[in-house]
Amino acid sequence: MLNVGRTDNRPTISEWPVRIWNMEELPPQYEAQIRAWIREDFGSYDFVYAPKRSTNAESFDYLFGYGNDRIIYIREQPERGEKNLYGECGRQTVQLRRQQVKKVLTMRELLNARITLQFDGQNGRQELQFPYIPSVYYLYDPFLNWVLGLNKEFIPFAAEQASPRPEKLYHESLAMFNYSLGAYRLGSGFSEYRYESVQHRCRWMPWKKTLEEWLDIRMERGTFELHSFGYLTECGYQLLANTN
Repeated sequence: MLNVGRTDNRPTISEWPVRIWNMEELPPQYEAQIRAWIREDFGSYDFVYAPKRSTNAESFDYLFGYGNDRIIYIREQPERGEKNLYGECGRQTVQLRRQQVKKVLTMRELLNARITLQFDGQNGRQELQFPYIPSVYYLYDPFLNWVLGLNKEFIPFAAEQASPRPEKLYHESLAMFNYSLGAYRLGSGFSEYRYESVQHRCRWMPWKKTLEEWLDIRMERGTFELHSFGYLTECGYQLLANTN
């Protein structure tokens, strides 16, 4: 039975990010620039194209590639002021070395996910955003691993087998225990951590409570930061100097 008057805001498959396997698959608006940039074998880079989502007003069209310690990023419709910074009207273009990345942030909330790179550029600390649909995690998890200096196929769960997470954390918060697997991207294991939580009451439904939680874990290559509130989960990977 059809739901009259109801709009489905879920993205269609045609709006999902896709892997670009060769030059011929590059979107026409980016092809000339990528051909000018890439002097090596195209196969030495992984490229992903993310079209603008018609159901998300904040969405934008972008393409990125990574390999040979280099990240290439082109974004259509940059935010106000960016065209002056990057020198191209209506398009943000960035090339940076992996070593410039100082912190990586990830966010997931229902149908929205995002990776944010914080890096040192000519104008100080800057950011690049990579929004995507959680269904295509298989395109973005390898990128996250690579940016953090790991093998693209790294699996935190497999790394955890050699050094299990503290059982104490499991009893304090099952959600934080599960999400803490991400810490293994910055080290081989942990026994100490800092956990905090606050309960929030809904103003109009005082019997309903939502738990907000924070977790900080110091690892060998940096600090893993975790925040959870309702459907929102945010992770931060603060890299130590000279570890990427």
